Amino acid sequence: MHFRSRNPQTPLGADVDLPLLVPSFSSKGFGFYVEKSEGTERVHSETNGALDVLGAYLHESFLISAYDLFHDHYASPKKHLETPRLLFLDSGGYELAPEFDSTEPKITPVRNLPFSFENYLAVLDDLVETNSDASILVANYDWDTKHTPFERQIQSSKRLFDSYPHWGKNLLLKPASDRSDVIEVDALLPVVAELRDFDVVGVTEKELGHDLLDRLRRLARLRVLLTRNDIHVPIHVWGGLDPTITPLYYFAGGEIFDGVSWMRYYLHEGLAVNLESSIQIRGDLAAPYDESIVTALSSNISYLAGLATSLQVFGSSENQDFTVFEHGRENLKRAFETMRSQISELEEIW
Repeated sequence: MHFRSRNPQTPLGADVDLPLLVPSFSSKGFGFYVEKSEGTERVHSETNGALDVLGAYLHESFLISAYDLFHDHYASPKKHLETPRLLFLDSGGYELAPEFDSTEPKITPVRNLPFSFENYLAVLDDLVETNSDASILVANYDWDTKHTPFERQIQSSKRLFDSYPHWGKNLLLKPASDRSDVIEVDALLPVVAELRDFDVVGVTEKELGHDLLDRLRRLARLRVLLTRNDIHVPIHVWGGLDPTITPLYYFAGGEIFDGVSWMRYYLHEGLAVNLESSIQIRGDLAAPYDESIVTALSSNISYLAGLATSLQVFGSSENQDFTVFEHGRENLKRAFETMRSQISELEEIW
């Protein structure tokens, strides 16, 4: 495999191995409950339990949204923010968007509370005060930046990051043309040199392309564009965490993948299945329901760690050794061969 990027390293010195599979915590698409204590009521996300139980064990990385921190959707999140070697902070655009992603069940209405740029700054300032030792990779405020020129997106992001120089800079690019809802990679040519000022460059999965092959092709084109310009930063595919598709994004040049599907599904033998199916698959039928779900989510974390290791070994192999994958290796091999026949840029990546 050709050299693609360095490992992301924040000014605090956190150094992590790539590729990185990042479990995300978000309230979007999940229900809420009211916690009453001493005459006060707090509305928490149903994902609060997952963070409270598993947050202490996510030593490599996880992602949390400033939107949820601002709206107090977690009971005591700050005790976990210094646990990972690298904490990813989302700026809230995912939660503000009214549409659902493909992994979101369309039964829970989106609870869109106000969240402004000023609110985001308030969260960042609070983290400076209370979690000064956390190694954080901060995203730019991407809400309402869609269909604005790349130059303007980059400059506004730099102004934000300049205010927090002790944290890593994670630039999330949005489609710049008012005629397209996907990333037009060639339009980055006039400003590509400025991308070396960031620690990570990111795109959302749904804005990468119109279908899977289109997304893979545009991702590979972005990776090659960066490398040709001597810009060796990782590409973050936001929402690209899936046991069957994440390896394909890795083949196409992505190196950081996050998502909430690990809380919605049970990751089993290369597939994502109904979370409640884990109770039967694991033989936990007699166990308390909540305990079985926590066990399944813990298993998902281990699964993602194992997949990350397989991808790391695959990336360091001389001739693309698919035997490193425990599940679905023949399907992955066929997909890789199809990608090489359809995406010319892969010759420069592998």
